[in-house]
Amino acid sequence: MSSRITSNMLSSNYLRNMKLNLGNMKTLQNQLASGKEIQIASDDPYKALRSMQLNTEISYNTQYNENITDTSNWLDTTDTALSQIGTVLGRVQTLLVNAGNGTYSDSERSSIQDEVKSSANELSQILNTNFDGSYIFGGTKSGSKPTTVDANGKLQYADKDGNAITKTSTGMNIDLSTNPIESSVIPSNNKKIEGIVKSGSNVTITIKDYTVPATPVTSTSTIDLTTVGTGTPPATVESLFKATLTPDFTADDANKAISSYSSLDQINSNLQVDISEGIKTNYNKTAVDVLEFKDKSGTAINVSDLLSNIITDLGAGGTTSNLTTVELNDIQSVTANLLQKRSEVGTMQNRMDSAQTNNETQNDNMTNILSKTEDIDFTEKTMEYSTMQTVYTAALQTSAKILPMTILTYL
Repeated sequence: MSSRITSNMLSSNYLRNMKLNLGNMKTLQNQLASGKEIQIASDDPYKALRSMQLNTEISYNTQYNENITDTSNWLDTTDTALSQIGTVLGRVQTLLVNAGNGTYSDSERSSIQDEVKSSANELSQILNTNFDGSYIFGGTKSGSKPTTVDANGKLQYADKDGNAITKTSTGMNIDLSTNPIESSVIPSNNKKIEGIVKSGSNVTITIKDYTVPATPVTSTSTIDLTTVGTGTPPATVESLFKATLTPDFTADDANKAISSYSSLDQINSNLQVDISEGIKTNYNKTAVDVLEFKDKSGTAINVSDLLSNIITDLGAGGTTSNLTTVELNDIQSVTANLLQKRSEVGTMQNRMDSAQTNNETQNDNMTNILSKTEDIDFTEKTMEYSTMQTVYTAALQTSAKILPMTILTYL
């Protein structure tokens, strides 16, 4: 028995197909307007997920390229600064050769001595080169100058407040006398921290009590670094400083002392940068790299001490013969060390260039894949939309003839 097709069935079928056609036209209109295949994740979950992954990877790669660009600029600045240091030390080398001339008078050597003294200030100025708000030779202590020239005209490392740090054979000596750490305890106890000395595993803190300003009382407190890691909870350098300075100083005062104490380690630390996924690289040179090294024979050379020795030998009573022998050889070793550091900087620059090329290639490839994943073919979609419009118009015209007439037709 054949089924009966009613007018209501024709109308319902027609309306359902027209709504489907209009929905398809709406989808095409949105795609043409946005240029994208999908508008929401439910349009195509696989493409949506793939698109998000690619956008994330492109975003990471863009940041890597920015890191590489910043690092390349940093390295350019570093290379320029090392070149300037080489120029200064080259001048000192020339002066040493001149000073070795037996015909030079004491006044002429005194003039050379003054010029060598000024070179310490010039070296400090170069080592305090700032790039984009950071001191390039300061290691992780990049927010403050890594070097200073003390009252005796000697080039020294510096803490964040500019206090001179002198390296010794057993540790270091931090002179806080010109910029002491004053106790913040209330009411005031007139005490100040004026020195920190590290010798082996002991740290000695010099404290002065200015209750009677004319005759301040000096005392010392010692920290035993061998106790770090012992006890419950395990002791740290920070906790030992705070325990030693309490109750005469507050926790904030102790933090200032800790900051000064750790400055040299910070200056001598490496900076790292992400240049690709899972790949980090060191990119800085520190003031310690420039001022301290071992020559080919393994002899330790300290540029600051070398300049001081040269100044002494240029003065009255100095050993003139050292100028053109030991000290000239040491200056030549310093120059060789600078060339080595510049070579290392050049190697890092080449690595940055290579990494940038690789990252840009990856970015182009991922952008191309992303385009194929989410971008539409405008020509294809325009033709589809035109076809849908034609079908829609034809459907309207056909339905006007096929669907049953209503009473309105006769009015």
